[in-house]
Amino acid sequence: MKTIWFVRHGESVADRGEATENPQFIFLSSAGITQAGTFAERFPWQPELILTSPYLPAEQTALKMIARFPEAATGIWECVREFVCLSPGRFVSTTSAERQPALAAYWQREDPDFVDGPGAESYRQLAARTEHMWELLSRRRERHILIFSHSRFISNVLLQYYHPGLAAETYMRLFPREKVIPPCTVQEVQVFQ
Repeated sequence: MKTIWFVRHGESVADRGEATENPQFIFLSSAGITQAGTFAERFPWQPELILTSPYLPAEQTALKMIARFPEAATGIWECVREFVCLSPGRFVSTTSAERQPALAAYWQREDPDFVDGPGAESYRQLAARTEHMWELLSRRRERHILIFSHSRFISNVLLQYYHPGLAAETYMRLFPREKVIPPCTVQEVQVFQ
């Protein structure tokens, strides 16, 4: 059995309502840096593998955990990055609140193949990326795995984990659009192999 802990990154400047340029390069807020440190100090288990999204807030959150467990293998996996459903170039220097109408319109389409523009991905691509993550994890020998990622990605992981084998159209309809996973919280999943 493998235990996988998915951790949402600490509070980012976007979470605080600040305007951002690109989802990949959003910094943690000062509160997020504190959250990451506290999380690393208090995490009660010893991971054998620590993975992170290539996006800055996840990497920043993982740093103190990696320092605390230097014997753990580490990696940056593209497949656990955030779901970017809106084209970043269309929303440079905007806040989450300013992007909200476009985000609502994206979900109202209920079209898993729709791509908003350059730098965005379709929901079907997200679903496939989530499946790819499970395939990669199944090949790993480690039994205690910690993954630093993002709210929408983790929400999709949990959706596909608890409701396996559905079509992308169904997953998209079931996706918890209004749910935001709080910063530095853990979602535990156990996989039997």
